[in-house]
Amino acid sequence: MFVKKKLLGFIILCLLILIVAPNLTKAAESPAGLMDGKAIGTSTNSTTVMGSTLQVTDNNELTSYPLIYERSDSSKSKQDTFLIIFDSPVTINSYKMFITNYNREKMYIVFEDSNGVGIEGSIVNEVIQGDNEIHSFAKPLTNVKKIWVIQKGTGTLNVAEFNLYNIEPTPTITPTEEPVATPTVEPTATPEPTIEPTSTVTPTPSPTVSPSPTPEQPTGDRAIMVVTMSTGLEKEFDLSMEEVNTFIAWYEQKQAGTGTASYAINKHENNKGPFTNRKDYVIFDKILTFSVDQY
Repeated sequence: MFVKKKLLGFIILCLLILIVAPNLTKAAESPAGLMDGKAIGTSTNSTTVMGSTLQVTDNNELTSYPLIYERSDSSKSKQDTFLIIFDSPVTINSYKMFITNYNREKMYIVFEDSNGVGIEGSIVNEVIQGDNEIHSFAKPLTNVKKIWVIQKGTGTLNVAEFNLYNIEPTPTITPTEEPVATPTVEPTATPEPTIEPTSTVTPTPSPTVSPSPTPEQPTGDRAIMVVTMSTGLEKEFDLSMEEVNTFIAWYEQKQAGTGTASYAINKHENNKGPFTNRKDYVIFDKILTFSVDQY
């Protein structure tokens, strides 16, 4: 009877080791994430946390959260957004989003600073990898205060893991070369050289190099300006550089706390129709980002 109890205890111990060991190995290999074991907010918008889940931050690929596609209905009764608001700004240089049924749906992973302004490097209406690997940004995102995530597909995505990282780069170790002993060379008698008269060498003239003309730089005075709104809508305008610079000056003044809340952009002859002129008014706090391509 005593032998049977010892055998049963040994079997239970072996089973526990088999269950726990893979998780310990995985934890040792994975870098620490900013969201490890922390609840992630869920919401119907990008400003207010309404619920939370631990299913995407528990480092368990077998659990997942059903992230529905972004709703456009006015009621917004269903939570279609991940929302993270940090107590204080952080730096992020990589992320992981593992979606078990991902099929190249367009994603938004938008990072905002402490002033609520979108940070360059945000993922805006793009296809991501969606696998269980960590992917680095082109450059670290600094002063990150808030993050919101939506998907633009037509169905529900099962998000198994979502985490953020600030991984320190591994320093490159330069090997130290071991000194090699130099053998002692015994001196040998050197015969006296016979001095032969040397002829005078006539130097070969170097060709005169003509400087290459400096290529002229393009002097485009117009540009295509694309304004991306916080809803993902993109507005495109064909403007003069003077109009572009005026818009940028308004945006920077408004960001500094002065100026009007909206800005009128002249659409000129684009789809003018029967109207004498057409202007598109954009609201400052609805602008996510904008780009200028000069031509």
